[in-house]
Amino acid sequence: MSTLFKLEKAKILSKSRIFDFLNLLKENFDSLIAPVRKGKYTVFSEIENVEDIVFEYTRTLLPPKKFILKYRRERFTYDAQTLEIEKQENLSKKQVIFGVHPCDLHGLTILDQIHLGEFPDPRYLEVRRNTVLIGLSCEPDEWCYCISTGTAFPDGANWDLFLTDIGDKYFVSIGSDKGDELVHLSDGLFEEVTEEDLNKFKEETAKKKHLFDYERLPDLERISQVIELEYESEVWKKEAERCLSCGTCTNTCPTCFCYTSVDIPSLDGKKVQRVEFITSCQYPYYSRVAGGHEFLEDRTARFRHRYYHKFVGYPYQIGKFGCVGCGRCSAFCPANISMVKTLKKLREGKKEKTNV
Repeated sequence: MSTLFKLEKAKILSKSRIFDFLNLLKENFDSLIAPVRKGKYTVFSEIENVEDIVFEYTRTLLPPKKFILKYRRERFTYDAQTLEIEKQENLSKKQVIFGVHPCDLHGLTILDQIHLGEFPDPRYLEVRRNTVLIGLSCEPDEWCYCISTGTAFPDGANWDLFLTDIGDKYFVSIGSDKGDELVHLSDGLFEEVTEEDLNKFKEETAKKKHLFDYERLPDLERISQVIELEYESEVWKKEAERCLSCGTCTNTCPTCFCYTSVDIPSLDGKKVQRVEFITSCQYPYYSRVAGGHEFLEDRTARFRHRYYHKFVGYPYQIGKFGCVGCGRCSAFCPANISMVKTLKKLREGKKEKTNV
C-alpha cells in the first residue's frame, strides 16, 4: 500500500546523531545497505562502517532493486527422477536499505505492484516483508526528469521512513508501522517537530520544483497515445541505429524485471536446480522461442519495445508509467541515447502530421 504523508507522525533527527541511528540499524538488522562511493560511481552496498555512507549523491549506478529482486536467484530444486520439488528454506535476511531517493522508492513500488498483484510471488513477498526502506531527499541534475513522471517526491510510494534534509537536521516522515517501530527503538535520538522545523521542511520541498530545467523536460501528456500513433515512425529506426543492444538501459532501470530461467543438473544427475536471472529485452536472444522464431526480430523492434512497455504496457497493467524519471538509462548509455530526446522527436513527428 502506498504511503501518505502524516504530519502528526513526523519527527526530527539531528545530523549530529545520524551515525548513532545508522549504527543502531546495523545492530538490529542482518544487513544495512546504503550508498557508498566506488571509483567514480555511487553504488548501493552492504555497509561495514557507517562513515562510508554517502548522503549527497544524484543517482547510483544500479538501483536498490538488486537487493529486492536479485539479478540471480535460485527458485527451487527438484528430483530428476520423480520431479518432486524439495521444500525451500527461508533464506531471506532482515535488511534495511538506507538513502533511497524518491524515484527509486517509486520504482520499488512499481515492482511491488507487479510481483504482489493478483498472483503474488512468494519469494518476492518474503524479501519485502524482511526489508525496511528509508528514503532520503535529493536534488536533480541535467538527466533527472522525475518531476515529469510524478516521482520527484515520496508521496504515493512504499517506504517506512523518509528523511528530508533541512540544514543541520533531517525532517523524518514515518510511513509505516515498521518505521514507527524504528523510531521507538531509537529512544532519545528523535525530537519533536517545531514550527521552525516545519517551515524549513516546506521551504526545502517547494525549492526542489524550481531546480529542474523545464526546457529539457519531456512532455508526457498523452504520451501513450503518441507512441501508439508513431509506432511506424522513422524515429525508432534512426535512434536504434546507434543502439548497441548492450542492455545497459534495462539493467540500470529501477522497474525492469524481465528474467529468464535455466535448469542446472547436479554433477551426479540426481537433482536439478532452477535458477532465474535478470535479462534484457534488448538482447538479440531474448524473444527467441522454440523453433527459432523471434518476436522482436531486429534492433529497431527491440528498441521500440522498451519505450512501448514503459509508456503503454505499464499504464495498461498497473495504471502508471513504468518510468520513474531517474535518468539512469540516458546517463549511463554508452551510445549517448537519451530517452527524453527520443520522446521529444516522436512528439515532434506527431505535430508535423497533425499540424497541432
